[in-house]
Amino acid sequence: MSVSVIMSTFNRERYIASAVESVLEQSHRAFELIVVDDASTDGTPDILARLAARDGRLRVVRNAVNRGLPAGRNLCLSLARHNLVACMDDDDIMLADRLARQVAFLRDHPEVSVVTAAARLIDDAGNVIGLSVPEIDLARGRAEVRPALFLGLIHPAVMYRKPDVLRVGGYRQVALEDRDLWGRMVTAGYTVAAQPDVLLLHRRHVSIMQGNLDALFEQGEYIDFNVARRLRGLEDLSLTAYRRAVAAEPLLQRVSRHRRMRAGIAFRKATLFYSRREWRPFLMQMAAAMSLEPIQVCQRIAKKYSPGR
Repeated sequence: MSVSVIMSTFNRERYIASAVESVLEQSHRAFELIVVDDASTDGTPDILARLAARDGRLRVVRNAVNRGLPAGRNLCLSLARHNLVACMDDDDIMLADRLARQVAFLRDHPEVSVVTAAARLIDDAGNVIGLSVPEIDLARGRAEVRPALFLGLIHPAVMYRKPDVLRVGGYRQVALEDRDLWGRMVTAGYTVAAQPDVLLLHRRHVSIMQGNLDALFEQGEYIDFNVARRLRGLEDLSLTAYRRAVAAEPLLQRVSRHRRMRAGIAFRKATLFYSRREWRPFLMQMAAAMSLEPIQVCQRIAKKYSPGR
């Protein structure tokens, strides 16, 4: 079975070569790699040109202007020749048997449209700092109307069936476009799953802090809110209507929502400081997260940031 590997990149001269080479060195040889260069202004275009000259399986498309990650992924999808699509980020590293294992999984599970895998977390220098194992319980999530039980896929460790993704419209131009896509697929009746295999080195670095974390976490809550509505047979609410609905919630529910969001933001900041070995701010952010949601944060630490696992 042939695979289209898709990657959108912008100003990643430090990591792009190792990301691309990890794909070109896969044990599964029947693939194409499509990279959209989203108008990079550093050395990324030159690096990609050299790599493409060495291996004809790499196709590079350059945008004249920066259009953003969702548009880059949709362009990759439109160019993909094969029905199986493997997602990849421009700063991560595929382990050598990733494509082979995911092709085998989808061959053996024809009912699954999207599969993700586990990943070792690495820092800027490539040192392993933890482990991320997605836990997908689709049946329970649907039955209990809990989107968090099936939306926690690692996007650069995903392989999916292109026709199924296109039927729900591909990526939308929103923040957390991958979570939005999985939510639309599940509520359209498609199946998502997770392999326990570690198939990716997933980088954690300074880009975590470059976005508006409050806005990102609100977007995540908004996506989950509408997924839950769809599971109940209701229509999506606009972001404005969602904010009104949240403001009208009982006080304790709003307090709980706020604590969960602040704990999540603090934990994500702690992730960055941990990866950079900046222990004082790491401890401050982790303490803030623990003070807000001690049980949940302890569970996340046990599952994720344990280098010996």
